[in-house]
Amino acid sequence: MTFRFAAAVCFAAAVCGMLATTACGSSSSSSTMPPASAGIVRVRFAEGAPELEALINGAPQNIGAAYLQVDGQTISSRFTYGSMTQFLPMQPGPEKLEALDVLGYRVGPVTSTSLSPGKRYTLVLVGSYPKYFVLTFEEPANSSSAQLSLYEASPTVPKADFGSFVASSHNGFKQLGSAALGAVATVNLGKAVSNFGGYAGQGTKAFPGGTVKPVQANTFDKKNVLPFHTASRLSLFLFDPSSSLGPVVGSLDR
Repeated sequence: MTFRFAAAVCFAAAVCGMLATTACGSSSSSSTMPPASAGIVRVRFAEGAPELEALINGAPQNIGAAYLQVDGQTISSRFTYGSMTQFLPMQPGPEKLEALDVLGYRVGPVTSTSLSPGKRYTLVLVGSYPKYFVLTFEEPANSSSAQLSLYEASPTVPKADFGSFVASSHNGFKQLGSAALGAVATVNLGKAVSNFGGYAGQGTKAFPGGTVKPVQANTFDKKNVLPFHTASRLSLFLFDPSSSLGPVVGSLDR
């Protein structure tokens, strides 16, 4: 297992240098979305499964450093828990996802629902061995005002609440909405906000690891303000928690 892990890390580093169209860093970063064409869809892919396991030597084992293929083409050299690609142009219809390691052990293929041309989506790989599947989230409409969204991608949580808190003091939690598994919910926050944070939880109580400040998604946003440059929305992704991370990952979006 040590050899497999080391080989996978070396492979990921090599492929990361070759891929110019995908993000190799943290998913907690600003997402840019070029205008959608009527003949394509724009899609980003997120890994929300705490462990990617395949049958190895007769037993389920974590495949370690994985990369992502969509419809047989490598999309990202790094596809581990909490990671997310940039928005990429794809063909309409269903998308077939596979997460693989350098030795060919894989999770999938798993297939999304059909994607409509001219729209934008986030596809999240979720589940656990032996049942992995894809949740399809159609992206909220662009807005020039500040917004907060929750993408409910935790199969163990049928429904979650979300809201805001005061970033500097980490108090003042206020519920603003809720979302069921597989749905994305968005609330408007007004023209602009500052000293702002978002959370996912139950009522006004955040899940452990369930709070995100804009500065965590973009280190340049030191005052936790929205809009921030071209980003007007703080997106919260609720995943099943891993042993050491999660369950909420943040992204600044348009």
